[in-house]
Amino acid sequence: MSVFIHTTADGCTIRLKLRHTARKNIIVRIASRGLLDINVPPFVSMKSLYQWLSANEPSIKKLWQQAVQISTTLPAYIWFRGQTYSYTLVAVLTCVQWHAQQGFLLPLAAAQLPHAALSAWLKQYAQTELLSRLQYWAQVMQLQPVAMALSQARTFWGVCRRRTGIRLNWRLIGAPAFVVDYVCIHELCHLRHANHGKAFWAMVAEYTADTVNARLWLKQHGTELFALDKVS
Repeated sequence: MSVFIHTTADGCTIRLKLRHTARKNIIVRIASRGLLDINVPPFVSMKSLYQWLSANEPSIKKLWQQAVQISTTLPAYIWFRGQTYSYTLVAVLTCVQWHAQQGFLLPLAAAQLPHAALSAWLKQYAQTELLSRLQYWAQVMQLQPVAMALSQARTFWGVCRRRTGIRLNWRLIGAPAFVVDYVCIHELCHLRHANHGKAFWAMVAEYTADTVNARLWLKQHGTELFALDKVS
């Protein structure tokens, strides 16, 4: 395995990490920031490889541009509403966008602090979606806290205090709807039951049958919802 440079017709220099383990076709992928991975069959000579690169320059340059724009400060994927999505930096955008098929599209201007741009977008979305869900369950259960807000907490998903109300961790915007509903119901039940006794869990069970699955999901994936906090 070695790294070599290919210079395109218009003077663009592309760094490629060469491997010889492909069976039939030449395969090019993004390896890391500023580096492409090219895997070729053992029978392909360097002369033939350079000819192939020249013949496929448009697609190679497109991949190279994406590799250059990749920031090492982002995790491999982002959780949003119970699904994982990739992200792409786009030059023409001025704000973060999300599409079910394309994932997160980030403005090229956010390349230096992409985690901050994504966190801000997710918090704004959480402000609307999580609190509206909490309000919905408050109406269903006829239990109205004195206030509803989001929290930056790192140790709990929700907290309920009679004097200050209920706060939900904004990172729950990454969780599935049934998990969000469970946390909302859990905290609202604390308005009537301060502890986690039998009466508390019986009340939770009145409004959701997903307690076990929700707790399991948070146990399995909860730390991944904090991925943007771990980047520098």
